[in-house]
Amino acid sequence: MIRVLLLFVIINVALLAVSGVRTGGDTGIYVDGARGLLDGQPLSQRQPSYLGYIAVVAFFESIGMGLMGVVLFQLALATAAAAAVFKIGAALGGPLAGAIAALLLAMDLDTNRWHVFILADSLYLSALTVSVWLVYRAAKPSRLRQGYGGQASPPAFAKASAGKQALKPYIAASVVLLLSGLIRPEGWFVIPAAAIYWVVRGVSAPSRRWASLGVIGLACVLMMLVLAPRLSGNVEAVDPAEMLRRGQTIWDYDGWRVSMPQEPSFDSEAGSASVAVNYAVKHPIGTLKLMAARVGVHIAHVRPFYSLGHNAAILVWLLPVYILGGYGAWVLRRNVLARWCAAVIGTQALVVALTHADWDGRYLAHVLPIFYPLAACGIALLMKRWAPRLTARIAVGH
Repeated sequence: MIRVLLLFVIINVALLAVSGVRTGGDTGIYVDGARGLLDGQPLSQRQPSYLGYIAVVAFFESIGMGLMGVVLFQLALATAAAAAVFKIGAALGGPLAGAIAALLLAMDLDTNRWHVFILADSLYLSALTVSVWLVYRAAKPSRLRQGYGGQASPPAFAKASAGKQALKPYIAASVVLLLSGLIRPEGWFVIPAAAIYWVVRGVSAPSRRWASLGVIGLACVLMMLVLAPRLSGNVEAVDPAEMLRRGQTIWDYDGWRVSMPQEPSFDSEAGSASVAVNYAVKHPIGTLKLMAARVGVHIAHVRPFYSLGHNAAILVWLLPVYILGGYGAWVLRRNVLARWCAAVIGTQALVVALTHADWDGRYLAHVLPIFYPLAACGIALLMKRWAPRLTARIAVGH
């Protein structure tokens, strides 16, 4: 693992040396918000949706490291995410699969380029990836629950110690999940998914399981009510009702639109989210087609305004990754970690379906690190079948 992580660091430091600190897109939102925080001003418009990232920018500005400090911090957390990718791959298919997964991430320059940008995407994809591993690790059976020196019932002090030890992984995972939501609003969608995963993994009695799921549902409603004011600026900027009526798949781009039913009395100004819901209820087939088209564009990653070489490079990289990942996911379809990875990828695809695919494809970069372990398992399985001796040598060398 150390050698692959070292390669990851070398590649990303080289990218930073070549390009320097990059800005663009929403950079102004974060920089202006950080300056406002340092001046004691409240966040406004879209800024509350990215409080976590703005706080990071403000911190490095306050200690004199500026934007370079932000990028170095992003590279450090990206390395931690690469380590998490290795652990996920190793848990799914052994050390060889873990090394291949981390290597795939290191070689993915299209994803790694975001680490040098002053954008929330780098920290978000790192936090999301780490949270996937921590949530899984928290739900693994603890050795402390398997008995104490052959005793059928552990002493009271051991029970208390075991309880505290068992809670620590859940607390760590919950903190990273919370940070993910504070960095980018898509992170809030993962929190209920993690809670459901923990309930399904940890509660065996059907009555308790359904009761727990009901509590999670109620908590989701309360969370939406609390988050609504914080996310309102983002909702107004995106205007989901107008994008739905126009059949828009890509943010700020009028091509690749889907033909949608016309609504004569349509008024996107009268509460964009509620108008979008009303329109979707009236036209469910058209809405579902648009949602599927957005997810398709999101997965394809190519764009009509990219150069031919750029689109070709995307296809050459992603098509084998998708095929191998699909193979790995099929073989591991009953594996709880593989299902958890698929659930997280699904939550992010749901966000795209409800809003839009990104103009520059950043949203796919959020989940590719979680997908690479599945592709790595596909590669490892094929290597064991077609080159067993080579695979054995690599395993011994590892």
